[in-house]
Amino acid sequence: MIWISAAKPGRSSEITTARHNKLTERLREAKLGALADFGFVGLDDDPDNPVIITGRKATRNHRLTAAEKEANRLLSRERAAVEHGIANLKTRRFLSKVRMNTRHATVAVPTKDALDRVDGDARRLMPILRESLQKLATEAGLNSYEIPRDLLVETEPFTQENRLLSGVRKPLRPALTKRYGERLEALYAQLSDREAEELRMLRQTGTDQPVPATVLRAAQALLGLEEGVVELGTRFLELGGDSLTALSFSQLLKETFHVDVPVDVVINPVNSLRQVADHIERALASEHRRPTADSVHGPDATRLDAADLRLDAFLDARTIARAERPAGPLPEARTVLLTGANGYLGRFLCLEWLERVAERGGTLVCVVRGSSAETARARLDAAFDSGDPELMERYRRSAARHLHVVAGDIGEPGLGLDEKTWQRLADTVDLIVHPAALVNHVLPYDQLFGPNVRGTAELIRLAVTSRIKQFTYLSTVAVAFGNEAAADESADIRTACGTRDLEGDYADGYAASKWAGEVLLREAYETFGLPVAVFRSNMILAHPRYRGQLNVPDVFTRLLLSLLTTGIAPGSFYARGTGDGRAHYDALPVDFTARAVTSLGDDAREGHRTYNVVNPHDDGISLDTFVDWLTAAGHPLTRVQDHAEWLDRFETALRALPDRQKQHSLLPLLHAFTEPEQALAGSALPADRFRAAVRAAALDEEKDIPRLSPDLITKYVADLRAHRLI
Repeated sequence: MIWISAAKPGRSSEITTARHNKLTERLREAKLGALADFGFVGLDDDPDNPVIITGRKATRNHRLTAAEKEANRLLSRERAAVEHGIANLKTRRFLSKVRMNTRHATVAVPTKDALDRVDGDARRLMPILRESLQKLATEAGLNSYEIPRDLLVETEPFTQENRLLSGVRKPLRPALTKRYGERLEALYAQLSDREAEELRMLRQTGTDQPVPATVLRAAQALLGLEEGVVELGTRFLELGGDSLTALSFSQLLKETFHVDVPVDVVINPVNSLRQVADHIERALASEHRRPTADSVHGPDATRLDAADLRLDAFLDARTIARAERPAGPLPEARTVLLTGANGYLGRFLCLEWLERVAERGGTLVCVVRGSSAETARARLDAAFDSGDPELMERYRRSAARHLHVVAGDIGEPGLGLDEKTWQRLADTVDLIVHPAALVNHVLPYDQLFGPNVRGTAELIRLAVTSRIKQFTYLSTVAVAFGNEAAADESADIRTACGTRDLEGDYADGYAASKWAGEVLLREAYETFGLPVAVFRSNMILAHPRYRGQLNVPDVFTRLLLSLLTTGIAPGSFYARGTGDGRAHYDALPVDFTARAVTSLGDDAREGHRTYNVVNPHDDGISLDTFVDWLTAAGHPLTRVQDHAEWLDRFETALRALPDRQKQHSLLPLLHAFTEPEQALAGSALPADRFRAAVRAAALDEEKDIPRLSPDLITKYVADLRAHRLI
């Protein structure tokens, strides 16, 4: 097993690290071969005698044949046993020492004033230093693996005289390693042994203690924190955790208590460790365990079957028995329930629906996470406060009389609502709009199952309780990529994509969770006559009018920020000789997307409809075009013709950025740009039904899906400045 870490200094992706270390050449010299995941496609360019086998990867203009899919499954099966074992070792911290290096260890040298305050006792400085480091790390947004786990306190400053500093007063790493190496290695071993023993004891005796106490112990052990430092009122992310350590935390709690603890419960922005403990206690006290990915699909399933996603696995028999089919089309909706209203697309769906229900004298109910209705409302208000007074005025004007916010969580039973509120919503709501999801392209399906699959099922339960309600569901184009039958907007997802393989590809867990939501809604339509409109969205761009309204974490915003801050772009983002020379970037502005979803969803008062919400224009407007537009607008970008040279220079420049810009740059996603992509004219998915519906609805003066414009792309510069990123 060769484990390549993207954390190598100066390298951001595994494939770049492998190239830098000439992995292919070394394997040939040793006469060895290797199986690798799709992240290494393109590493070995010898088609006749490759030493690195990755399988075939579907692209927008090349769908895999049945034989290629079977070959991929065989390769995945061969890798799975080793990768699963390594993952378990990493989860249990048995490999923590492998990732550590004395050259990256932390030796703290306190000032004389600091030593005087503790009477020269360096040991008394340790908790003060740890607290200070944790505070600085939180302010800088560092991940847990970027924060020192422990310290050696040195009272003698580094100087040229003791040969720890060079002539230009830079640390001499060989000298530092020689002086502190053995002590640091001993410290690492002590930390590793202590954590391994603590985790072992937690798994064996954790249930003997009160749940909150065990949750605290688990957080302390995984994050390497001193006993007494962690309090129940602290959020996991505030302690230096991230989505990957949250995954380990979730797995540890699951192994200890034998209940499902989704990552979303751990990283929920309003959840502290107390709420994590409450979640476990509710699960332990419940007579009926909630469905999990394991209970629905079987333990550690790598192939998901649509037939497993039965409504009776999620809904109680009483709800199913009492649901009555509507006699015909439902009446116009006056009370609308919206999830995810403080998300990027959600806030503009909120605006559209506020204005629509205002015309009808109705109400928009938004379910927002929060400890109370007041804090939930404050979180929603903050989503609109990007510094544009016109946007805030538009929101407040309609919200004053037609908005009702309830504190809830779609991942919890009953949406986290009390029984009275649940029943009131079941009795009064006419239409449910559901864009909320845990959007994480790293987490596996079983961790996304709770918020994205079980949460959708809980909303279906609301939709069929008391009376049938309309349902608008936001899905993703990734559900249908590489599957021509599933891409058909008129197809039944249960038969067009009856099974889905989990091969460990980037974002396949997220795509599978949205596929499962589509399957459940198709079942609900067939079983109850639930009117459903499914919208598969692709990249959603900035708002063309309101300042600062763009999706900062998405790959497109990261790309433009990175191009603007480094000043260099590739000669072309696309491989030569592909797509008949006409590349196209498939994306739509957020205002149009929200308007289309609202209008078409409102009209779906009977039946089941699926729309591929894509930009189908074969117009030659591509990433290369955006570089031209930015340059013409006064933001010069130097094009580097050799793609590998551009990538190397680009990565080096990104790593030299100030911390905040680097944090929001393309670095974490740079692997997607290691090779020029295949040019594709138009969208990868058909959009005939969507385009016809948009034209019929006459959403704007053009009465069509909009084309991307220079004004929209160059507005990103002003938006990034509004966020103080450039």
